[in-house]
Amino acid sequence: MAAAAVLLLAGLCGAGAAGPARLRCWFVEESGGRAGMMPSAVSQRPALLALGPAEPGLPLPADVEPGLAFAVLDPAGAVRSALLLAEDPSAAGAKASVAPPACEVSGYTPQDAHVPWAAGLTPWELCPTGLHGPWFMASVQASAHYGISSVLQAQPPLPQQPEGVTLTTALSVFTRTPKTCARLGTDVLLDCGFTAPLGPSFSVEWRYQHRGTGRVLLAYDGTAARTHVAEPGAELFLGDNVGGMYNVSLRLRNVGTQHDGTYICTVYRPHLHAQQAMQLNVAEPPKVVLHPDPVVVAPGARVEVACEISGYFPLDVTVTWERREPGGAGATAVAETWQTGHRRGPNGTYALTSFAHLLPAQPGDHGTTITCSVAHVALRTRVHRRTQLHVAGSSGPSLEDAVGLFLLAFLLYGAARALGGLGSNAEEENKKSE
Repeated sequence: MAAAAVLLLAGLCGAGAAGPARLRCWFVEESGGRAGMMPSAVSQRPALLALGPAEPGLPLPADVEPGLAFAVLDPAGAVRSALLLAEDPSAAGAKASVAPPACEVSGYTPQDAHVPWAAGLTPWELCPTGLHGPWFMASVQASAHYGISSVLQAQPPLPQQPEGVTLTTALSVFTRTPKTCARLGTDVLLDCGFTAPLGPSFSVEWRYQHRGTGRVLLAYDGTAARTHVAEPGAELFLGDNVGGMYNVSLRLRNVGTQHDGTYICTVYRPHLHAQQAMQLNVAEPPKVVLHPDPVVVAPGARVEVACEISGYFPLDVTVTWERREPGGAGATAVAETWQTGHRRGPNGTYALTSFAHLLPAQPGDHGTTITCSVAHVALRTRVHRRTQLHVAGSSGPSLEDAVGLFLLAFLLYGAARALGGLGSNAEEENKKSE
């Protein structure tokens, strides 16, 4: 598994070997002052993110202001991978119909991290001379296969580049698993890596969030080379530097329903930090059982069929009922149905029972097919369970009945022949004795 994570990083390095790329973005900034801790308003302006250095005289899109064209110097290739995937999603196995990449650029202020596992990164109060600004944060989500957040430092403009802004990557945090789906009981690798051109000192925090609540799942202090927090089943991969990239992926063992949610990988550097969020969806398909099977009722009796759906996660499940008359051209929906509420099992999965009621059975209903169809996010196609309605004494013999009657007649005929033979032998003996 660790080797697989290293291969992911190596693949990123290989992706960065292609030519220049450009991506339309939004420059996001606060406007209208602040209301408490949150800005009262946020404005967006068109921007352009490109791999540098900036080309003098290169025409810009008409709606992009000259000061919002950013040329990124990216020696490790992490930003290059995002831009290349944004131009060609098929390079990561994505379909051509995927949503367009999301790109935002905003201002950034270097600051110390106030968490215990990052305290050792800045042992002195003095800021390093390299923190003179301005600084920016660029976030790119290229399809569902790659996401990156980069802290970028602006370089002094050159005389031949008065209109463009050249940025150098100071910290890039990326993932190739922005969205992951897993079955119960499996192991999952959440990919996270970063580039660190200024040295090896770093700390890592993995946080879990779900429905407004969160907690630290794992925290690693790189300066002290020790783990502060590590929940059972969570394992951190610390890969070596591969082409300027470091691996800090997380493996979750024996995934359960409690692991469904958002995971945030945050990498801390001296006075800098960036993060990537990953969504893990736990999906378990339902088991479907229909009973009774077959349905045997007397003429005039009401028909009730139950469909037991169990062991599914998450809650999203739909049940439909259909009936098909014997010899009918098509199926029709059952009008009278109802179902119980979701029942939670010991392992966190759910179960429910759906019922279908049919009008009192008539002789002509014999052979009717009743179908329960179940759809769930963990199923590629619907699951169908069928049963047949048998109305007692309402139809002629079936093929099975005919075969049974033939065998019974054959046995009776053989028995009669045998008894007849015994009778004739006894009569002959009597004649001889007379």
